[in-house]
Amino acid sequence: MTTTINTPNLDLNQLIEGLRREDDRNMHLTNRFKWLMWIFAPLYFCFFLFLLYDGESVLKEIGFFFFSASFLFFALIFRNMNNEYKSVDYGIPTTEMLRKAAQRYEIWQTKTVKALFPALLAAIGVSLTSEEMIPNIDDTKIRIAVAFVAYLLLLGAGFGIGFLIWYKRQKPLREHALRLLEELEK
Repeated sequence: MTTTINTPNLDLNQLIEGLRREDDRNMHLTNRFKWLMWIFAPLYFCFFLFLLYDGESVLKEIGFFFFSASFLFFALIFRNMNNEYKSVDYGIPTTEMLRKAAQRYEIWQTKTVKALFPALLAAIGVSLTSEEMIPNIDDTKIRIAVAFVAYLLLLGAGFGIGFLIWYKRQKPLREHALRLLEELEK
């Protein structure tokens, strides 16, 4: 007598284990970044106040204010993401769990768009605080533009690395969840 193994069930168990590992990893990462941002936001605000008191250039003062605001917004975003990972429930009905997992690991989400705002604030902060470091250009506006473009290139490289991480770690989980969901809804 031969026994048949229920492949979709094994696939579901394998997927849930993968989701648990990735959700735990993301929960720990977002928690670390959240606390890092909560530290940097007031720290850079103190730098801003110190520069105001010290009489530094207005551009540098404003730049540190933008940094502080950027870190504050990132802290709020990471807090929301951390809460999302903490609230993942694998005990809900399977189809609902699979839908939520696929949604959680979709690359373009509202939280992705929300992160663009503090990234832009950080770009302004970098541009204003580092423009003095750019040699051989006398025009301040051009130095600010060069710093801004350099930051955007670094931000693009960071997004590229993030995309590769998503592609390798999270896209397979998402596709697996969507395949199982399709099988269950037939």
